Amino acid sequence: MEGAYLPGNVRQRMQELMKEHKITQAQLATRIGSTESAISRFVSGKTDKISTEHLLRIAKVFEVSTDFLLGEVNTPDRTNFDIEELGLSVQAARNLYTGKANAEIVNRLLESPRFAEVTYMIEQYFDDTLAAGFAGQNQMLTTLSAMLHRNVKTDAAVQAARAVNRQKVPVYQADLTMIQNSFMAALREVKKEIGNDFTAVQSLTKGVTQQMFTELTKGQDIQAPTITPEMISAAVTQSAAGMDGVQKEALDKFGQALTEFLQSTLDHAQEKQNADPEQ
Repeated sequence: MEGAYLPGNVRQRMQELMKEHKITQAQLATRIGSTESAISRFVSGKTDKISTEHLLRIAKVFEVSTDFLLGEVNTPDRTNFDIEELGLSVQAARNLYTGKANAEIVNRLLESPRFAEVTYMIEQYFDDTLAAGFAGQNQMLTTLSAMLHRNVKTDAAVQAARAVNRQKVPVYQADLTMIQNSFMAALREVKKEIGNDFTAVQSLTKGVTQQMFTELTKGQDIQAPTITPEMISAAVTQSAAGMDGVQKEALDKFGQALTEFLQSTLDHAQEKQNADPEQ
């Protein structure tokens, strides 16, 4: 449910929601465990009595917040859900709450229609629905190939039979390939929505690079400067620190990873030189 409603009280909200969802008072009463007469008396204003439990059930029927139902807010979307309602385990909720799982990324994926398709495909993978489909397809192709071999004795038929056989796929590998392709497509779409900061990285101009070199070699013999991986990563992260949207924690992790990568590269080069001194 989207958009905002005009201000209203609980009676008006109930009338609007029943009309929008095409639910009668009798149907609503059945779904919340009340009676049609009780609903009718409340909506018409003949009584102000309606239990908190029934209000909670009404909000759940229409998938709105209780604040919206009571007229406290004009946007119907619920902002609070029980873990059980969302189908989350306690550990999954804890990972989101403590930041072990990136909530922004999880939100964007869950909002993606393509990712919803991926979860459906994974469900089918777990219960072998997709596998059964591919197994059936493979059996059909096998039968078709055999019929071509048996009924048509020509080179063209033999080639056709082989072509049919080549269309068979390993059952579970086909499942995983479909899931992988769909998941990567979902990631690309989310990435496109988020945008990227790669252009900001590219903005490190020649002038900035020359300035970094000057700082790194300050006070050193320019003919034989000593530049360590730590110095390079520090210079890079300091240059990136002024970019919009770059978080310190992420920058620190990047700097550490860059240092380790550069050191690993130097170690590998040194090992190679030691193994072949003539290089």
